[in-house]
Amino acid sequence: MAHITKITEEWLQDRQRRDRQHEEDDGRLQDGSGVFRCPECNAEIWKIDFWRDHVASDPRHQQRWSTIEEVDGEYLQYFRDRVDDAFRRNAQDIVALLYETVPAFEDIWIECLGDLGRYRIATEDDCIWDRETWTGVSRHWYSKASDKSPTTGRLYHHLAILARPNALQQLSYYTKSLCVFIPFPNARESIMTLFGPVLSKSPNRLAPIDAAFVRVHGIMFSGKSEDRLQESMDEFIEQLDSYIGRVTKRWLDAGYYIGISTGCSLLGYGAESNLLMRAMAQKPEETDVAMDGSPIVEANPDEAFKQALSFAVRIIETVMRRWGDTNTLPFLHTVLVFMNHMTRFPGAMVHIEAAFPWKLTALMLNSQLVSCEADYEVHSDFRPPEKGQLPRPLPEDFAMRGLIYSEDYFPHEWFKNDKIDEDEKYFELGSMVEERKDRILTLGCKIATSGSWLIWDPETRQFSAPAKYDMELEDV
Repeated sequence: MAHITKITEEWLQDRQRRDRQHEEDDGRLQDGSGVFRCPECNAEIWKIDFWRDHVASDPRHQQRWSTIEEVDGEYLQYFRDRVDDAFRRNAQDIVALLYETVPAFEDIWIECLGDLGRYRIATEDDCIWDRETWTGVSRHWYSKASDKSPTTGRLYHHLAILARPNALQQLSYYTKSLCVFIPFPNARESIMTLFGPVLSKSPNRLAPIDAAFVRVHGIMFSGKSEDRLQESMDEFIEQLDSYIGRVTKRWLDAGYYIGISTGCSLLGYGAESNLLMRAMAQKPEETDVAMDGSPIVEANPDEAFKQALSFAVRIIETVMRRWGDTNTLPFLHTVLVFMNHMTRFPGAMVHIEAAFPWKLTALMLNSQLVSCEADYEVHSDFRPPEKGQLPRPLPEDFAMRGLIYSEDYFPHEWFKNDKIDEDEKYFELGSMVEERKDRILTLGCKIATSGSWLIWDPETRQFSAPAKYDMELEDV
């Protein structure tokens, strides 16, 4: 009987402690007038407070730490080694409740739910199925968070970690996290976990062509193993054409992953010293003239930019020569979105225009026209959805959203259709082939507006390149 009484007293003490903690949580959420507020309006402080009050203050555990620094240092390790499932569930339930009851700070709760999912991944060492389940849960919340804050690089960094073992998708997320309006500098360190294995010559599980592509970016990003750069570029380009033909539809998503990573490499992975980044930082009126032949005074491109541009052009030329292959359209779409944005900045185009394959681009655009209906009209405006219909973005639209070079591309509220489930965003529909052709032709028409790089003749319904770019091409 005494034993039962002792257990009951301990249970009551624990219950009272938990009640006090919940009252403290309520106090953080609500001021005297009943208006909800966020303490210090900072998600990180919320996480630390929650950890300190619900774990570190627990009499069963408080002897483990003497300072808050030690609490922070052992945060994830405690989850991994000590915290029981009941606590994890409790944490998940509390944050889920906050998500439902305090919508003013919905963005914070969504990211916290993603964080909790990621911690669960770290603790599920024994069951692969459980790890995959929590990876999906965490990815869902981070994707939802990125929809609400598409220019926040931190979220794409988290999604990059969860994209394993898809190296191309990982690379696109990592590079994107550095090339949005709110970049995440820490990604410059964690991206090396992707580059390390392919730079070290140790065995890896990647397909040879993927390993070569990631290695090229690893060398250009880090400056390591530069003696292997040309070899790696050649290895990728030599396999690319036959690989696309072999994997067919699987290159739809691989294409826009490669397209996004290629665009980010031209931006120096978001480095402020990059020529294109500096050109875009200037307002159009601040540029030293343009497009009419007047000189633009700019610094000379460094070796890193020349290497990135050379590699990008070789990829683009290889893909553009695959006439009529609809599996290459997502890649071509992402490339033309990048180039269309650059045409707004003469200081950027002066470094790109001479190397870009304008004649091949014109021929590619004409090949798209061949498969269009006879009454198809080429236009330079983004075609809106039919009246009464909600927008249905393409998979690569979601992937490009938030990038600094896609800011002026998508119409207002293009992503407002909240009826599209997370899993459906990247699902390929049969109607998307024609949609992509239309987008690509629209971008070609927009780039041709000035006549400086492409020319559109409405009478012959053909694209062409200006005389200075109208050169003979081999194997065309």
